Amino acid sequence: MKSANLLATVLLYATIAGYAQTTTHSPVASYYPSSGAYSKNFSDAFSILSNIGALSMLRSGNVGVYGERKFMLSETGLYSALATLPAPSGNFALQLDYFGYPSYHESQTGLAYGLPLSESIGIGAKINYYTIRIPTYYTISAVNFELGAIIPINDRLYTGVSVYNPMNSPLGKRSGQRLASVYKAGIGYELSSAFLTQVEVMKEKEKDTNIHLSLQYKPVPQVFARAGILTGSATAYFGAGYLHHQLRADFSFSFHQQLGISPGLLLLYQFNQNEKQ
Repeated sequence: MKSANLLATVLLYATIAGYAQTTTHSPVASYYPSSGAYSKNFSDAFSILSNIGALSMLRSGNVGVYGERKFMLSETGLYSALATLPAPSGNFALQLDYFGYPSYHESQTGLAYGLPLSESIGIGAKINYYTIRIPTYYTISAVNFELGAIIPINDRLYTGVSVYNPMNSPLGKRSGQRLASVYKAGIGYELSSAFLTQVEVMKEKEKDTNIHLSLQYKPVPQVFARAGILTGSATAYFGAGYLHHQLRADFSFSFHQQLGISPGLLLLYQFNQNEKQ
């Protein structure tokens, strides 16, 4: 109860402060599930969390959920659910995100489309409806969009760029807050079909540049391990997954120097991999 009251007080103060001056709000994110966007053999449906252009590379339908209890607090739960649907010329995706608890929460609903322009480039676009809510007191929202592209250099080397909310959308009409713009550029190199290294550079409005370095190892098709670090927040993560037929389960942990451990669980069901081949 004390931690819940403290969290609500801090967030309420930040919200009220927005009336006095313009502030930028940054959505809470988790980077473990998004690793693998700049790759052919390691990309999956959750890669769209990193670069929406990765949606153009999917060859089957997917349904997945991811949950993370940040810093072991029930008040800071982060949840994402997504579904992708193949179309004759590309892929559709629906994404739902939720952070917080009943007394304070943030949510986002997004609808996306990914299109391969050719064998050498794929693009994606997504429109989002973002909301911050404190029941009986405060609700603000914003509509924003994101764009991304994935560009293969060769079979092993992929690169890409993406932008989230380039218009720096205002949250509500009178809150004085705006949703942060985030620009990303990344590159991934497959040393082999079993090993991927990826680097992504992120620049968020009013924050220092953040670098996301990740590694993935897949000794056999059914098993893989993933690890990464984010320089801006001094956060590291590690996880492992197992694929049983078409259902994949991952267990992950992230570590923050001051705030502690955040455990996570990912479930992803992949339909027939040959649907679009």
